[in-house]
Amino acid sequence: MLKKIDSFGKNVIIVLAGTSLLNFFNLVCQLLIAHRFNPADFAAFNSLLALCVIIAAPFGTLQPAITKYIAEFHARGETEKIRVFLSALLKISGLIGVLILCAFYFTSPFIAEKFKLSSVFPVYMLGGLISLACVMPVFSGAVQGRELFGWFSAVSVTGGLLKLGLIFIFIILGFGITGAIGAFLIASAISILLFFPPLKDYFVPPAHKTKINFKELFFYLVPVAVSYFCFMVIVSSDMIMVKYYFSAEESGTYAVAQVIGKIFMFLPGAINMVMFPRTSSLHAKNLDTTVILKRSLLYAAGLCGIAAVFYNLWPQFSLNVLTGKAGYESAALGRMFSFSMTLFALVWIMVMYFLSKRDFRFISWLVLLTFAQISAIVFFHATLFQVQAVLCAVAILLFCVYSVIFFSAPKRKR
Repeated sequence: MLKKIDSFGKNVIIVLAGTSLLNFFNLVCQLLIAHRFNPADFAAFNSLLALCVIIAAPFGTLQPAITKYIAEFHARGETEKIRVFLSALLKISGLIGVLILCAFYFTSPFIAEKFKLSSVFPVYMLGGLISLACVMPVFSGAVQGRELFGWFSAVSVTGGLLKLGLIFIFIILGFGITGAIGAFLIASAISILLFFPPLKDYFVPPAHKTKINFKELFFYLVPVAVSYFCFMVIVSSDMIMVKYYFSAEESGTYAVAQVIGKIFMFLPGAINMVMFPRTSSLHAKNLDTTVILKRSLLYAAGLCGIAAVFYNLWPQFSLNVLTGKAGYESAALGRMFSFSMTLFALVWIMVMYFLSKRDFRFISWLVLLTFAQISAIVFFHATLFQVQAVLCAVAILLFCVYSVIFFSAPKRKR
């Protein structure tokens, strides 16, 4: 069957299968920890992970930039530039990682006290995990940029399975929070090692002196960071504002429905991972990229459309399976989420497409509508449905505006 599908379609299937398995392993990890930890330890564990996400977030924006540059260098056959590029970034990210590890070592008593931990060892483990998070984008971005999606998915699944197994073993042995975070740390370290083999030729000293314009890279990181930040605000700030404006019971109703929204938002994630390096590579060769975007949007719309049909036919059953709660209002809000988040998923594909081509015309609209959505919810929040209606309106506007931007560009620039 796969022989009848071209390389783009095969890569989408491979990455979709890998990310689905990884998400399943992560879900089982969360359920295992939730069942084995008491409420205090579970809260402390999640707080430490939240701290990790916040500190490591800036390094996450580095991955698409690395992916883009590696894809372009590889498309032009500039192997020496890849060597210089990766070696320099590995040194910089490694140094930052060491500094973070030292900072956590010296501040561990303070952090342990604030998080009400009985030991500093979980903080040590957290410092190591964040240090690896600084280095990980160099390897994962390079593998993605080379379009080695089979390897990428295999490493991701292996890391997820290893993390699940180690968490089970360490918790059974009584290592508690230290063991759980230690499992994350070991799985991340082994994942980095597994990413290395297909890249080993790029980490040898370059044969010729080759200059890389790193200033250009850091200038590119600015629109990437702005795009990531604004989009995350658009798809996440509604929950924060609902928590502020509504009662605890109403906030819970909205939060249950938001689970559906998250599924629709991240369901086409594999398509973005495959599309981004492919369009970057084609753009570097001055080849047409429009067909890749159109197919990506078609695949994403198909995935979300199937999920939307299933949910809207059996909304309460779907919510009950996912959350154990199936209130009428949550189910009705879920219908609106299935629409708004499907459009936002398509919008994010277009954002990544524009970034791959350095077409930054979309950013002003993204920033403007981010502020517009927050302002609209401030003035229009009489009901939970009104809040979700604001998101639907912003999603429609963004999708329409980005479609106009795409089709208004001269064909040779698309």
